[in-house]
Amino acid sequence: MGILKGVTAGGHLGWATKRCVVCNRKMVVGKDVVYVCPKCGKGTKIYVCAGDYKALQGKCPYCGTPLTPVV
Repeated sequence: MGILKGVTAGGHLGWATKRCVVCNRKMVVGKDVVYVCPKCGKGTKIYVCAGDYKALQGKCPYCGTPLTPVV
């Protein structure tokens, strides 16, 4: 097995960078607070930033279920 280099490496930020579905803000999991919808997350991942989480009162903009933080 070879060594993973570049964008395919496990430590590359591309694996941990997510975008908010409301404002399209870049977020890094572990550095920024990221929220995900557990119901909509089965098909496509719905990620929301902390600012939009407050504006949406903690609910998913598509289905209305409470958002949970990504640990």
